[in-house]
Amino acid sequence: MWFVDWLKSRTAPRPEPEARVKILVISMLLEDSFFLERLAKEREWRLVFTNSPREAFTLASRAHFDLILCDRNQPGYPWREVVSRLADTSPGSCVLLVSPVKDDYLWSEALQNGGYDVLVRPLREKNVLHSVEAALRFISTADVVSR
Repeated sequence: MWFVDWLKSRTAPRPEPEARVKILVISMLLEDSFFLERLAKEREWRLVFTNSPREAFTLASRAHFDLILCDRNQPGYPWREVVSRLADTSPGSCVLLVSPVKDDYLWSEALQNGGYDVLVRPLREKNVLHSVEAALRFISTADVVSR
C-alpha cells in the first residue's frame, strides 16, 4: 500500500455503525421527545420523529422500524385507528401506545387494535427500557418462530 493511499484511508469518513434499534415516534410532547433523544444517544437507538399519523403511515410502509411509539392524543385521528393501521402497515414492528393512564381496559384495547403495550406518561427511564427490551425479545422470538 502506498503512503498516499494509507493517508486517504485514514481520513476517509467511516460509516456510522448500524443503529441497534430503530424507533418511529409519532406526535410526542416536546419533553417526551427530549427524554427519548437522551435515551437514544445512550442506547444507540435511531429515532425518527413524525408530526402526524399520516406521515408515520408513509414512513412505516417504506422502512422497517422495530418499535413505533404512538401518542394516544392524535388531533383528528382516533388512536385505535392509528394503532391498527400502523400494525397493518408495519407487521414486524411493535406498536407502543403512549398514554397518561394505563389500566387493563386500555391495555386490552391496545392489543385488540394491533398494539403491543402501553407506556405511561410522563415517561420514566425504567419503564421505557423495560418495555423496549420486552418488545425486542418478542420481535426476536417472533423472527425465530417464523423461520
